[in-house]
Amino acid sequence: MKVHYTIIIIFFVSLFFALKTIYGQENIFPQINGWKVDVEKQVYDSNNLWNIIDGAADQFLEYSFVDLHIARYTNSAGIDIKVELYRHSSILNAFGMYSQEKYADYHFLKIGTQGYIDQGILNFLDGVYYIKLSTIQTGGVVQNALQFIAGKVADNLKQENVLSKILQVFPGQGKILNSEQYVAQNFLGYSFLKSAFTSSYKNITSFKMFIIENENNESSRSMLDKLIQSMPKENIIKVGNNNYELNDPNNGLISLVLLDKFIYGTIDCNDKTTRENLLKDLASGLSKL
Repeated sequence: MKVHYTIIIIFFVSLFFALKTIYGQENIFPQINGWKVDVEKQVYDSNNLWNIIDGAADQFLEYSFVDLHIARYTNSAGIDIKVELYRHSSILNAFGMYSQEKYADYHFLKIGTQGYIDQGILNFLDGVYYIKLSTIQTGGVVQNALQFIAGKVADNLKQENVLSKILQVFPGQGKILNSEQYVAQNFLGYSFLKSAFTSSYKNITSFKMFIIENENNESSRSMLDKLIQSMPKENIIKVGNNNYELNDPNNGLISLVLLDKFIYGTIDCNDKTTRENLLKDLASGLSKL
């Protein structure tokens, strides 16, 4: 008899978690008037993400990917839209993954935190979610439908749409709009450089600025020392206290400064005046955080 009770308990516990998963998926995707929603039962996580996005899975995992839910919306006009909800461990990691797949010349939209639209696709950031909508159909009606469905999904998720204040301190002069990125690991190809914010600039030539934030000054000093030690001595110029210029064979001229818990600088900016002015402006912004 005890065995029978055990079996019954196991059955109901399993049923509870199965229903919780199913209803949880349905709650993520809103019901929309005039549209039918089909939610895939399969939920992808770090163990099986390769099964659906084999080539890109590793990069998603670098940004602490949690899970992926997928649904399709169809209407009576035959429009079919696929919605993929990639959930990450934090708003910052979601932004990081989103930032790796966007380009500054996309057509950006005010949806969620930020989004962009192109023919047959609409991708946007919304709190801890990086969301992708796609369709094989074309035309203005379809493009409008992408924006409509995206808006409903964002409204349903009710996410906090804030970004790191660090992104706001990049100097505005010469900055390319919507070029900001967050690189979680292997910044500039160095395994010890992590948690870097970047923004692209254009003066006479194109270059980048970056900010790395660590827990404290000691951590930043250790990171900076590792970078300097990785370079030949003849490639290092000490400009001032905690200020260096490195001739990196892979990244060009790197001008960097250590300020409290931050390491910041420019990458491949060869105009000295521009470099010095931007570094001064960036130091002023960081000192206020």
